[in-house]
Amino acid sequence: MSTPLTVRVLGAGVSGLAAAHLLAADGHEVELVDERFTTPAVGTALGLFSPAQQVLSRLGVLEEVRSISAAPEVGTLRAADGRILATVPAGNALLVSRSELVRILLDALPDRVTTTRRRIEDVRPLRAGADLLVGADGVHSLTRRSGWPGRPRARSHGLTVLRGTTALEPPEISETWGRGWLFGITPLAGIGTNWFACLPEHRTSSPAEDLAHLRRTIGGHREAIDAVLDAATPQRTLIHGIHTAPPVWPVREDVVLLGDAAHAMAPNLGHGANTALRDALSLSLAVCGNAEVRRALHRYALRRALPGQGWRLGSEAVMRLAMTASTAALRDRVLSGSSARGS
Repeated sequence: MSTPLTVRVLGAGVSGLAAAHLLAADGHEVELVDERFTTPAVGTALGLFSPAQQVLSRLGVLEEVRSISAAPEVGTLRAADGRILATVPAGNALLVSRSELVRILLDALPDRVTTTRRRIEDVRPLRAGADLLVGADGVHSLTRRSGWPGRPRARSHGLTVLRGTTALEPPEISETWGRGWLFGITPLAGIGTNWFACLPEHRTSSPAEDLAHLRRTIGGHREAIDAVLDAATPQRTLIHGIHTAPPVWPVREDVVLLGDAAHAMAPNLGHGANTALRDALSLSLAVCGNAEVRRALHRYALRRALPGQGWRLGSEAVMRLAMTASTAALRDRVLSGSSARGS
C-alpha cells in the first residue's frame, strides 16, 4: 500500500460505515463523523443482492447478516384486483432489517476508526488536515450542497411513503400496483411482516391519522393488504417523502460522494443499499496503491458514476410506472399479457 491517507467520512449510514471499515482495513487513518451514531428505530427491510453480499463478505459480516435475514425465492406483482401481473424471482436476495444491518456494521468497525459525534453545519472545516473527505451524508447531503456547483438539492416527487413492520406472519410476498398507489408485503426474519406503501403526497402531524388515510385509500382492495394494515401500528410505522438526488459527477477535488449523497434513488428497484455498499468497495479499491488522491477519485468516478445514475434513472422509471393513475388499466393489461406469453 502507498502512504496511509488521513480520511474523514461524514455519515454513519450503510455507505459511510462500509467505507470507513474498508479504508481503515487498508491502513488509512479514518475518522467517522455523525450526529447520532444510532440505529433506525423501526427496522424495515432492505434487499441485498449478490454484489452487495460480496461486499459484506469482504467486511467479514456476511454470515452474521445471513443468520438474521429472510431469503424468499419468489414474489408476485399484482393488480389491485389480485391478478398476477408478473412472477418475480428473488435472485438470491437477503431481506434484512435496516436497523440490524447498521448495528452489525457499527459493531464491526475496526478499532483504528475514530468516531466523532458532532452536528455538522459547514463541511469546509472537515477538509482541514484531511487528504480525503467522504460525503456519505444521505439524500440531503450537506457535502453535495456546499461543495458542488449550483448547490444541487434533492428533488421531491410529491409522494408519501409509509413503511413498517408487524408481528403478523406475511400472508404473501407481493407488491400490488393500484391506480396511483402501491403496497408491498415481504417477510422479515425474527419480526414477521415488513410492509411498504406509496401514495400521492399526504402527511399530517399524526402517524395514526396517516395510517387511517392509507386504510381509507387502499383498504378493501385485497384481503392480504387489509390483514397487514389491520396489524399495523403508528409506533412501528415510518412516514416520509421520496426525494432523489440530481445527476452529479461524484468527485470534486479531494471530496467524494457515496451512496444517497451521490445518487439517491426512488425505492422501487430496491437497490439503494446495494449501490451504497458497492460504492464503498470501489472507493477502497481505487485508493489502494494510488498515492495521488485526485487520480484515485477519478478512477472511482469512472467505475461508479454510470452504475449509480443508471439505477437512479431506472428506479424513477419504475416508480412512475407503478404510480400511474391515468394509464393503470393499460399498464396492467400489458404486464399481464407479457406474463401470460412468458409462462
